[in-house]
Amino acid sequence: MNFVDAGIYLLLVALYYLFLKTALEVFTYKELRSYSTLAISIVGVAVSLGINLFLGVLVLFAVLKLLKLNLREAIVVAFTAEFGFLLGVIVVMFILTTAGTMFGIEGLEFNMTWEELLHYIASP
Repeated sequence: MNFVDAGIYLLLVALYYLFLKTALEVFTYKELRSYSTLAISIVGVAVSLGINLFLGVLVLFAVLKLLKLNLREAIVVAFTAEFGFLLGVIVVMFILTTAGTMFGIEGLEFNMTWEELLHYIASP
């Protein structure tokens, strides 16, 4: 893992942390300790990006149930945090890829030609 990958991972953990903290405060009026929310965020990012997004939702739901949230609160917080994280990843990666291509930052450059991109979009 190089410097750019580590920086992006830290940025995504911060993004997940903020969405999870906001969802907990808005929908449950509860506030977890910062280090427990950070630990949940690190595990959530690793599972969501490394394995599967749906499995990330299930893991977050299970952790929230272990923290004694009721069923409705756990479902709403899990889906809100994961959906916000997914949208945040799309926006952040678009911005970083654009900046990397413009300024020639290795690791953030867009490395596809237009023909490859159109072929990728057209394939099922």
